[in-house]
Amino acid sequence: MKKVLLYIGSMQKGGAQRVMSVIADCLINMDCEVVLINDIIPVEGVPEYEINRNVRRNFLDNSSKPNFFLKNFHRIAKLRQTIILEKPDCILSFLGPTNIRMLISSIGLKVRKVVSVRNDPYREYGRGLKRWISRLVFLLSDFTVFQTRDASTYFSKSVRQKSVVIPNPVSDEFYQHDWSGKGQNIVAIGRLHSQKNYPLLIKAFAKISQQYKNTNLDIYGDGTLKENLKHLCKELGVSKRVNFHGTVSNIPEILENSKLFVMSSNYEGMPNALMEAMAVGVPVISTDCPCGGPKELTDAGKYGILTPCEDITKFADALNKMLSSSDTLNCYHKLAKQKASEYKANIIMSKWYDVLICN
Repeated sequence: MKKVLLYIGSMQKGGAQRVMSVIADCLINMDCEVVLINDIIPVEGVPEYEINRNVRRNFLDNSSKPNFFLKNFHRIAKLRQTIILEKPDCILSFLGPTNIRMLISSIGLKVRKVVSVRNDPYREYGRGLKRWISRLVFLLSDFTVFQTRDASTYFSKSVRQKSVVIPNPVSDEFYQHDWSGKGQNIVAIGRLHSQKNYPLLIKAFAKISQQYKNTNLDIYGDGTLKENLKHLCKELGVSKRVNFHGTVSNIPEILENSKLFVMSSNYEGMPNALMEAMAVGVPVISTDCPCGGPKELTDAGKYGILTPCEDITKFADALNKMLSSSDTLNCYHKLAKQKASEYKANIIMSKWYDVLICN
């Protein structure tokens, strides 16, 4: 039986955490022993992704040390002790700080080290000196997994030569639903954070809202910007047309009964919400944001409409193009469903298994 250590800061709900939970579950089903390592003990009341009951969990600390350097030194030392104790065949880490800590903590240890870059590297690892240090530390990895080809260009040729692009897996439940074509509303899904650039979406919707009076904008997700976004809706006169629903669990049903899925982000890795919408067959519009996830998912605009980041007019034009023609919607419905077939969990997990176990 192969033993795999999975390392991520926490399992609080987010895109990387969802993928980590899927990988853990699939590895268990492939008869691997799995140990999940988190930095912090779960906070009561903060939702986490469900973890397979056969996965053992280990926590490095409770983030009680206020000093940045002391906290990281403690976590690196504790992680190294855990790796020595567990003697895994492979360790996989996700996200910037945890990738760096894992590579440093495992120096000199006989374990296969795999790191995964989950977002725009310029935001996850930085520029200038930070980039130079990150690129140097990544040379310690045995293998690197990128979500997009664009993300790999941040790193040195030596790192790219030992790497592969693996997109996120999409849960089977999304493929079991099919876009009805009968919905009236535009749907956006994601936390209310500056990364998602909801002001762009709301302003673009306001530009075309009078032409499509039976179509509203439904936004699903929570975050600190909710009141600011509501105020913007009031300023633009679309308060009654934009609905903030918070976090919900019935996303497949919502997508099935939507008219259109939209994403207005300034940057993304491989956006799960966009992938899930395409798996249901919802016609999609997205900004062409770094580090290339939407571009790869839509094949540069073949399977959905891409618009430049920060361009309200182009986004409004894309909304108008979709909403004005049922033929256009049906065409992109078929294309989205076709492209999404590449991201079924069994296909993606076979690639992960090859990286973690077979190499």
